[in-house]
Amino acid sequence: MIKMAFGALRTRPASFAGLASALFLAVSAITMFGSMIAAAASAGGDSDLGAIGGAFGEIVMIMATFVAVTTLGFAIRQQYRELALLRTVAATPRQVRRLIRLQVVGLILLISPPAWVAGAIAARVFLAALVDRGLAPAGATVPGNPLPLLIATFATTLVGLLASVFATWRISHSTPSAAMTETAAETSRIGWFRVLLGLIVIGGVGVLCAFLVGREPDEAAQAALLGALALMIAVALLGPLLARLVVTLLGLPLRRSRGRESGGWLAAANLRGHAHRLSSAVVPIALLIGLSTTFLAVTGTIRHQMAGALPDAVSDNDVWLRGVEVAMLALFGTVATLNTLISLTAARKREYALLTLIGATKRQLVRMLAAESVLTALTGVVLGTAIAAPVSIAFALSLSDDPIPYVSMGSYAPILVGAVVLAVTTEMVAGLRTIRLDPATTVTAP
Repeated sequence: MIKMAFGALRTRPASFAGLASALFLAVSAITMFGSMIAAAASAGGDSDLGAIGGAFGEIVMIMATFVAVTTLGFAIRQQYRELALLRTVAATPRQVRRLIRLQVVGLILLISPPAWVAGAIAARVFLAALVDRGLAPAGATVPGNPLPLLIATFATTLVGLLASVFATWRISHSTPSAAMTETAAETSRIGWFRVLLGLIVIGGVGVLCAFLVGREPDEAAQAALLGALALMIAVALLGPLLARLVVTLLGLPLRRSRGRESGGWLAAANLRGHAHRLSSAVVPIALLIGLSTTFLAVTGTIRHQMAGALPDAVSDNDVWLRGVEVAMLALFGTVATLNTLISLTAARKREYALLTLIGATKRQLVRMLAAESVLTALTGVVLGTAIAAPVSIAFALSLSDDPIPYVSMGSYAPILVGAVVLAVTTEMVAGLRTIRLDPATTVTAP
């Protein structure tokens, strides 16, 4: 089993690139913030370093788990046929799960040493910035202690094993014949339990939003961020339904262009007909937009509605730390978005080849790609905004009677434009490379 696991890593490195990137970020970030806690311990506990390291580390663990589930899911999809074949030749579900776990652990062991180096360097840079802003003692240093490095690898291993539970659920719980069938056709429905769970999470967030009103700013801010993360989980659970609804509305102008020589109608029809694939593409974009917008809304509202109530130094430092959190979220979201869109687009090479063989021109395919990429990006933006809106409004009400949160457009616009440009560019580049392949060879390839 170990030989088979490492054989997959060796023969399919591209399939595990996204997962490796996510795990590398997780080990690096946990090393970085674990070093902050170690620095606080060596300084005698007279600073906020421990609190900063703990708070950031918690966010990293949550984000790493979410992104690891997504990237591992695509790594499994790339070898789904092989796993299904293993099931048909009497491999048990437990053996399949063990194979995936060994792949995850092997990958973590490979990326840990360079991730330790990156995390240690980032810790020293971050600590120097904290010292400059008065958030750490002047003599604070990162101790040469290997414990944060080992904890980072251990914590990331736990994240990876947790992600493997979710990512292997379908392949290990379906029958061998059903697993083989799923390699040829996309599932068109989501289970009732998944829908019910998503609705329960949304209801829980509604209760949390009611709890926010009237709370202290710090408590309300943490609850708002927790609510945004919970809504992110709900969007992931209900993704196919929500994505299809949004793309149906956004694609109305394109579907009316059916009589023209345009790939727009085909793009809208494609996205509506492949709700699971669309959901996989838009959820990382929604993650990037939703959580970043929530952070910006919390920070902006505090500065706008409590101007003069807090010392300038406290307010500035809070904004600076929130900026680091937004950057960290953007980094994880970018990795998830890139991996998802590249993998999804590359997996459609046979679809593009069939369209070419039945008469679609390259111009139509390019226009279809462009329309799909824009629709996908906009759908992610809409869902991301829907994630941020309720908790941001509840947070604004916790500070005043004004339900409108304050978001600086100077900070929000780069994130919004950057997410759209990233999604469109990634999908277009991957798609253009795919449609250049010879259609006859692509269709007959195994």
